[in-house]
Amino acid sequence: MTRRTLFSALAAVVLASVMLAACTSLDDFQRQVIFRPSKDAGRTPAEYQVKFEDVWLKVGPSGGAQDKLHAWWIPANKSQTNAPAALYLHGAGFGISANLPRIMKLHDEGFSVLAIDYRGFGKSDGELPSEETAYEDSHAAWAELTRRAPTSKRYIYGHSLGGAMAMELASSPNAKDAAGLVMESAFTSVSEMQQFTAYKWIPLAIVQTQYFDSLAKAPKLCMPTLFMHGSNDYRIPLDIAKKLFAAAPEPKRWLLVEGARHVDIPTRYTPQWSAAMGELVALSAQPRGNCTSS
Repeated sequence: MTRRTLFSALAAVVLASVMLAACTSLDDFQRQVIFRPSKDAGRTPAEYQVKFEDVWLKVGPSGGAQDKLHAWWIPANKSQTNAPAALYLHGAGFGISANLPRIMKLHDEGFSVLAIDYRGFGKSDGELPSEETAYEDSHAAWAELTRRAPTSKRYIYGHSLGGAMAMELASSPNAKDAAGLVMESAFTSVSEMQQFTAYKWIPLAIVQTQYFDSLAKAPKLCMPTLFMHGSNDYRIPLDIAKKLFAAAPEPKRWLLVEGARHVDIPTRYTPQWSAAMGELVALSAQPRGNCTSS
Protein backbone atom coordinates (compact mmCIF):
# COMPACT_ATOMS: atom_id res chain seq x y z
CA MET A 1 0.00 0.00 0.00
CA THR A 2 1.44 3.37 -1.03
CA ARG A 3 1.62 6.31 1.34
CA ARG A 4 -1.08 8.12 -0.67
CA THR A 5 -3.38 5.09 -0.54
CA LEU A 6 -2.78 4.71 3.18
CA PHE A 7 -3.55 8.39 3.76
CA SER A 8 -6.75 8.14 1.72
CA ALA A 9 -7.85 5.07 3.68
CA LEU A 10 -7.15 6.76 7.01
CA ALA A 11 -8.98 9.90 5.88
CA ALA A 12 -11.98 7.81 4.88
CA VAL A 13 -12.02 6.10 8.29
CA VAL A 14 -11.80 9.43 10.11
CA LEU A 15 -14.55 10.93 7.96
CA ALA A 16 -16.79 7.91 8.50
CA SER A 17 -16.19 8.11 12.25
CA VAL A 18 -17.04 11.81 12.34
CA MET A 19 -20.19 11.26 10.28
CA LEU A 20 -21.25 8.37 12.51
CA ALA A 21 -20.69 10.45 15.66
CA ALA A 22 -22.65 13.33 14.13
CA CYS A 23 -25.54 11.07 13.16
CA THR A 24 -25.62 9.51 16.63
CA SER A 25 -25.62 12.95 18.24
CA LEU A 26 -28.39 14.16 15.95
CA ASP A 27 -30.46 11.09 16.72
CA ASP A 28 -29.99 11.58 20.47
CA PHE A 29 -30.85 15.26 20.10
CA GLN A 30 -34.11 14.51 18.31
CA ARG A 31 -35.11 11.90 20.86
CA GLN A 32 -34.33 14.21 23.77
CA VAL A 33 -36.27 17.13 22.30
CA ILE A 34 -39.28 14.96 21.45
CA PHE A 35 -39.54 12.86 24.61
CA ARG A 36 -37.93 14.96 27.39
CA PRO A 37 -38.09 11.86 29.63
CA SER A 38 -38.65 12.18 33.36
CA LYS A 39 -37.77 9.62 36.02
CA ASP A 40 -40.28 11.06 38.47
CA ALA A 41 -42.24 8.27 40.16
CA GLY A 42 -43.53 9.92 43.32
CA ARG A 43 -47.31 9.59 42.96
CA THR A 44 -49.27 6.34 42.76
CA PRO A 45 -52.96 5.39 42.66
CA ALA A 46 -52.70 4.61 46.39
CA GLU A 47 -53.46 8.26 47.13
CA TYR A 48 -56.90 7.71 45.58
CA GLN A 49 -57.57 4.74 47.89
CA VAL A 50 -58.04 2.33 44.99
CA LYS A 51 -56.61 -1.11 44.46
CA PHE A 52 -53.79 -1.25 41.94
CA GLU A 53 -50.86 -3.43 41.00
CA ASP A 54 -47.35 -2.56 39.91
CA VAL A 55 -46.77 -4.44 36.66
CA TRP A 56 -43.40 -5.29 35.13
CA LEU A 57 -43.17 -6.26 31.48
CA LYS A 58 -40.13 -7.51 29.60
CA VAL A 59 -39.49 -5.74 26.31
CA GLY A 60 -36.77 -5.97 23.72
CA PRO A 61 -35.38 -8.63 21.40
CA SER A 62 -36.36 -12.20 22.27
CA GLY A 63 -33.34 -14.21 23.25
CA GLY A 64 -31.33 -11.08 23.97
CA ALA A 65 -30.98 -8.61 26.82
CA GLN A 66 -34.43 -7.30 27.68
CA ASP A 67 -35.57 -4.19 29.53
CA LYS A 68 -38.19 -3.95 32.25
CA LEU A 69 -41.21 -1.79 31.59
CA HIS A 70 -43.20 -0.45 34.54
CA ALA A 71 -46.96 -0.06 34.47
CA TRP A 72 -49.97 0.23 36.77
CA TRP A 73 -52.94 -2.07 36.55
CA ILE A 74 -55.97 -0.39 38.12
CA PRO A 75 -59.00 -2.72 37.89
CA ALA A 76 -62.50 -1.30 37.77
CA ASN A 77 -64.59 -1.47 40.92
CA LYS A 78 -66.04 -4.92 41.59
CA SER A 79 -69.56 -3.52 41.34
CA GLN A 80 -68.95 -2.62 37.68
CA THR A 81 -69.74 -5.78 35.73
CA ASN A 82 -68.38 -6.15 32.19
CA ALA A 83 -66.27 -3.05 32.72
CA PRO A 84 -64.37 -1.77 29.68
CA ALA A 85 -60.58 -1.59 29.83
CA ALA A 86 -58.22 1.08 28.53
CA LEU A 87 -54.52 1.31 27.76
CA TYR A 88 -53.30 4.79 28.71
CA LEU A 89 -50.33 6.13 26.71
CA HIS A 90 -48.89 9.36 28.12
CA GLY A 91 -47.24 12.24 26.33
CA ALA A 92 -43.77 13.80 26.51
CA GLY A 93 -42.06 15.27 29.53
CA PHE A 94 -44.07 13.50 32.22
CA GLY A 95 -44.76 9.84 32.94
CA ILE A 96 -47.65 8.11 34.62
CA SER A 97 -46.87 9.60 38.04
CA ALA A 98 -47.55 13.14 36.81
CA ASN A 99 -50.49 11.85 34.72
CA LEU A 100 -52.16 10.23 37.74
CA PRO A 101 -55.19 12.61 37.95
CA ARG A 102 -55.89 12.09 34.25
CA ILE A 103 -55.52 8.31 34.55
CA MET A 104 -57.89 8.22 37.50
CA LYS A 105 -60.57 9.98 35.45
CA LEU A 106 -60.65 6.91 33.23
CA HIS A 107 -61.05 4.75 36.31
CA ASP A 108 -63.83 7.04 37.58
CA GLU A 109 -65.53 6.58 34.22
CA GLY A 110 -65.75 2.84 34.88
CA PHE A 111 -62.66 1.61 33.05
CA SER A 112 -60.04 -0.81 34.21
CA VAL A 113 -56.80 0.94 33.27
CA LEU A 114 -53.33 -0.21 32.30
CA ALA A 115 -51.00 2.81 32.28
CA ILE A 116 -47.39 2.38 31.19
CA ASP A 117 -44.16 4.33 31.38
CA TYR A 118 -42.12 3.97 28.21
CA ARG A 119 -38.48 3.10 28.61
CA GLY A 120 -36.67 6.16 29.94
CA PHE A 121 -39.66 7.28 32.04
CA GLY A 122 -40.45 6.64 35.70
CA LYS A 123 -39.37 3.24 36.98
CA SER A 124 -38.98 1.72 33.52
CA ASP A 125 -35.48 0.79 32.36
CA GLY A 126 -33.53 2.96 29.96
CA GLU A 127 -32.58 6.61 29.79
CA LEU A 128 -33.63 7.91 26.37
CA PRO A 129 -36.59 6.44 24.46
CA SER A 130 -36.90 6.33 20.69
CA GLU A 131 -39.82 6.07 18.30
CA GLU A 132 -39.02 2.39 17.80
CA THR A 133 -38.78 1.50 21.50
CA ALA A 134 -41.91 3.49 22.41
CA TYR A 135 -43.91 1.64 19.76
CA GLU A 136 -42.53 -1.64 21.03
CA ASP A 137 -43.50 -0.71 24.60
CA SER A 138 -47.04 0.15 23.51
CA HIS A 139 -47.50 -3.17 21.73
CA ALA A 140 -46.21 -5.07 24.77
CA ALA A 141 -48.66 -3.17 26.97
CA TRP A 142 -51.57 -3.94 24.65
CA ALA A 143 -50.74 -7.64 24.85
CA GLU A 144 -50.74 -7.34 28.64
CA LEU A 145 -54.11 -5.56 28.67
CA THR A 146 -55.53 -8.30 26.45
CA ARG A 147 -54.25 -10.91 28.88
CA ARG A 148 -55.72 -9.14 31.90
CA ALA A 149 -59.09 -8.20 30.36
CA PRO A 150 -59.71 -10.83 27.65
CA THR A 151 -63.51 -10.52 27.64
CA SER A 152 -63.74 -6.75 28.09
CA LYS A 153 -64.09 -4.15 25.42
CA ARG A 154 -60.59 -2.72 25.19
CA TYR A 155 -59.75 0.86 24.20
CA ILE A 156 -56.54 2.70 23.36
CA TYR A 157 -56.13 6.18 24.86
CA GLY A 158 -53.28 8.43 23.74
CA HIS A 159 -52.51 11.95 24.90
CA SER A 160 -50.24 14.32 22.94
CA LEU A 161 -47.12 12.33 21.95
CA GLY A 162 -48.93 9.30 23.35
CA GLY A 163 -51.43 9.86 20.55
CA ALA A 164 -48.70 8.91 18.07
CA MET A 165 -48.12 5.66 19.98
CA ALA A 166 -51.88 5.08 20.12
CA MET A 167 -52.28 5.71 16.38
CA GLU A 168 -49.45 3.34 15.48
CA LEU A 169 -50.90 0.62 17.69
CA ALA A 170 -54.49 1.13 16.56
CA SER A 171 -53.54 1.03 12.86
CA SER A 172 -51.62 -2.24 13.24
CA PRO A 173 -52.97 -5.81 13.02
CA ASN A 174 -51.99 -6.36 16.67
CA ALA A 175 -54.88 -4.19 17.85
CA LYS A 176 -57.52 -5.15 15.30
CA ASP A 177 -59.71 -6.29 18.21
CA ALA A 178 -59.66 -2.86 19.91
CA ALA A 179 -63.12 -1.44 20.56
CA GLY A 180 -62.08 2.16 20.03
CA LEU A 181 -59.37 4.80 20.03
CA VAL A 182 -59.08 8.15 21.84
CA MET A 183 -56.73 10.81 20.48
CA GLU A 184 -56.47 13.70 22.94
CA SER A 185 -54.45 16.79 21.97
CA ALA A 186 -52.67 14.83 19.23
CA PHE A 187 -50.61 15.95 16.22
CA THR A 188 -50.00 14.85 12.64
CA SER A 189 -46.24 14.27 12.45
CA VAL A 190 -42.91 15.51 13.78
CA SER A 191 -42.02 17.12 10.46
CA GLU A 192 -45.23 19.16 10.43
CA MET A 193 -44.89 20.16 14.08
CA GLN A 194 -41.31 21.35 13.54
CA GLN A 195 -42.55 24.62 12.04
CA PHE A 196 -44.05 25.54 15.42
CA THR A 197 -40.83 25.00 17.40
CA ALA A 198 -37.57 26.84 17.98
CA TYR A 199 -35.90 24.28 15.70
CA LYS A 200 -37.78 25.16 12.52
CA TRP A 201 -34.52 26.33 10.90
CA ILE A 202 -33.06 22.79 10.92
CA PRO A 203 -33.23 20.97 7.54
CA LEU A 204 -35.02 18.08 9.19
CA ALA A 205 -35.46 15.98 6.05
CA ILE A 206 -31.70 15.49 5.83
CA VAL A 207 -31.13 14.33 9.42
CA GLN A 208 -34.53 13.06 10.62
CA THR A 209 -34.61 9.78 12.57
CA GLN A 210 -37.86 10.21 14.55
CA TYR A 211 -41.05 10.61 12.49
CA PHE A 212 -44.24 9.78 14.44
CA ASP A 213 -46.25 10.16 11.25
CA SER A 214 -49.79 9.69 12.53
CA LEU A 215 -51.23 11.42 9.48
CA ALA A 216 -50.04 8.60 7.21
CA LYS A 217 -51.50 5.97 9.53
CA ALA A 218 -54.88 7.56 10.21
CA PRO A 219 -56.56 6.25 7.01
CA LYS A 220 -55.73 2.69 8.12
CA LEU A 221 -57.88 2.92 11.24
CA CYS A 222 -60.63 0.36 11.55
CA MET A 223 -62.38 1.31 14.78
CA PRO A 224 -64.46 4.15 16.23
CA THR A 225 -62.16 7.05 17.05
CA LEU A 226 -62.69 10.07 19.28
CA PHE A 227 -60.52 13.12 18.60
CA MET A 228 -60.57 15.83 21.26
CA HIS A 229 -58.72 19.12 21.46
CA GLY A 230 -58.71 22.27 23.57
CA SER A 231 -59.31 25.66 21.95
CA ASN A 232 -56.43 27.09 24.03
CA ASP A 233 -53.95 24.26 23.42
CA TYR A 234 -50.55 25.93 23.67
CA ARG A 235 -48.58 23.02 22.15
CA ILE A 236 -50.60 21.58 19.27
CA PRO A 237 -52.33 24.09 16.95
CA LEU A 238 -56.00 23.40 16.38
CA ASP A 239 -55.54 23.23 12.60
CA ILE A 240 -53.06 20.38 13.04
CA ALA A 241 -55.52 18.40 15.15
CA LYS A 242 -58.32 19.02 12.63
CA LYS A 243 -56.08 17.81 9.80
CA LEU A 244 -55.47 14.54 11.64
CA PHE A 245 -59.19 14.14 12.29
CA ALA A 246 -59.99 14.72 8.62
CA ALA A 247 -57.58 11.95 7.58
CA ALA A 248 -59.32 9.28 9.69
CA PRO A 249 -62.19 7.20 8.29
CA GLU A 250 -65.63 6.91 9.83
CA PRO A 251 -66.83 6.18 12.42
CA LYS A 252 -65.22 9.10 14.19
CA ARG A 253 -66.16 11.95 16.48
CA TRP A 254 -64.67 15.41 17.08
CA LEU A 255 -64.79 17.28 20.39
CA LEU A 256 -63.51 20.84 20.64
CA VAL A 257 -63.43 21.96 24.27
CA GLU A 258 -63.63 25.73 24.54
CA GLY A 259 -61.09 27.12 26.98
CA ALA A 260 -59.23 23.84 27.46
CA ARG A 261 -55.46 23.76 27.19
CA HIS A 262 -53.13 20.90 26.35
CA VAL A 263 -53.48 18.75 29.45
CA ASP A 264 -56.71 19.60 31.25
CA ILE A 265 -59.64 18.27 29.23
CA PRO A 266 -60.39 15.26 31.48
CA THR A 267 -59.68 17.04 34.76
CA ARG A 268 -61.18 20.53 34.27
CA TYR A 269 -63.82 19.82 31.66
CA THR A 270 -64.91 16.45 32.98
CA PRO A 271 -68.62 16.60 31.98
CA GLN A 272 -67.79 17.21 28.30
CA TRP A 273 -65.03 14.63 28.35
CA SER A 274 -67.25 12.07 30.08
CA ALA A 275 -70.09 12.58 27.59
CA ALA A 276 -67.70 12.12 24.67
CA MET A 277 -66.24 8.96 26.21
CA GLY A 278 -69.75 7.62 26.70
CA GLU A 279 -70.55 8.31 23.07
CA LEU A 280 -67.42 6.44 21.99
CA VAL A 281 -68.39 3.41 24.06
CA ALA A 282 -71.88 3.47 22.53
CA LEU A 283 -70.42 3.86 19.06
CA SER A 284 -68.16 0.86 19.59
CA ALA A 285 -71.24 -1.31 20.15
CA GLN A 286 -72.36 -0.76 16.55
CA PRO A 287 -71.32 -3.14 13.75
CA ARG A 288 -68.15 -2.15 11.89
CA GLY A 289 -69.19 -3.53 8.52
CA ASN A 290 -66.39 -4.96 6.38
CA CYS A 291 -63.64 -2.71 7.69
CA THR A 292 -60.34 -4.54 8.16
CA SER A 293 -57.12 -3.24 9.69
CA SER A 294 -53.90 -3.50 7.67
